[in-house]
Amino acid sequence: MILALVLFAVGMLLSAFFSGSETGFYRLNRARLLINALDGDWTSRGLLWATNNPSLFVATALVGNNVANYVTSAAIVMFAATALSGWPSAEMLAPLVLAPFIFVYGELLPKNVFLAAPNRMLRRCGVPFGIAAIVFAPVSLVLWLFNKLLETIGRKSPEAWQMVLARRELGELLVEGHAVGLLKPTQQALAQTTLALGAQSIAGFIEPVSRFPRISSTVKPNEVITIAQRSGQTLLPVTSASGAPESFVRVADCVLATGDKLPMRAMLEIEEKQPFLAAISHMLAADAAMARVTNRKNQTIGYVTLTRLQEALLTE
Repeated sequence: MILALVLFAVGMLLSAFFSGSETGFYRLNRARLLINALDGDWTSRGLLWATNNPSLFVATALVGNNVANYVTSAAIVMFAATALSGWPSAEMLAPLVLAPFIFVYGELLPKNVFLAAPNRMLRRCGVPFGIAAIVFAPVSLVLWLFNKLLETIGRKSPEAWQMVLARRELGELLVEGHAVGLLKPTQQALAQTTLALGAQSIAGFIEPVSRFPRISSTVKPNEVITIAQRSGQTLLPVTSASGAPESFVRVADCVLATGDKLPMRAMLEIEEKQPFLAAISHMLAADAAMARVTNRKNQTIGYVTLTRLQEALLTE
């Protein structure tokens, strides 16, 4: 009877420990973890290493939860066999009766505690979890190798999901920064819009070719002004001898031009699958107000302007 009660208590503690640690691991704030690690906190350094190798952490938590469930089940069966030996179905009914208690205090409550303060709780539990990782290493390594094998067969990398989690964590930092007064509402809105648009491709911001009247390099600046007034465009692609728009002209430059030579500017080329942030960074670095967007066959499918991208950051 005493052994059964002791095993039950140990099983409940193990279940709470590993269930809560797994939930807290998914909610870790890596920015805070990095700051603590740079300050010399060895527990934070270990957790930071674990965030870069999540498969091993999850494998350890999985093995620990299975051990906890086995110990708890064995304790319940031992208790039923000893204290309720006169009931034929006691060993089968006892786990069913205690299942709600085990779920609430061995799973649900610990998960909520770690969810509320993941960094603090995991720092306190870091050393015991490290010991468990060493003890369960033979089994955890097998699970880790099996996971890598599945990744190789399925050709699926966790990097995409890690980027999603990183963006989510950065978004939470921005919310906290606004809450403590480090960021103004406009700064927070701009940063969140940048995160939202960063993963999108430039394809959603393309303006069709038909919207821009093409002009040749032999056109005079005053003729460009007339064309711009008719079309309502301030940027016009310039067709080269081969027929491809390799440059463009700004109407403002034509207004300021003194001669008959067209003040052309080189046009950047951007692939349609290029990310939004990469495209706008490229255009800002090259001081390009306009770029042509191409497909896989290097065909021009439209144009993108720096003004359009900047407006998206401010209005999305």
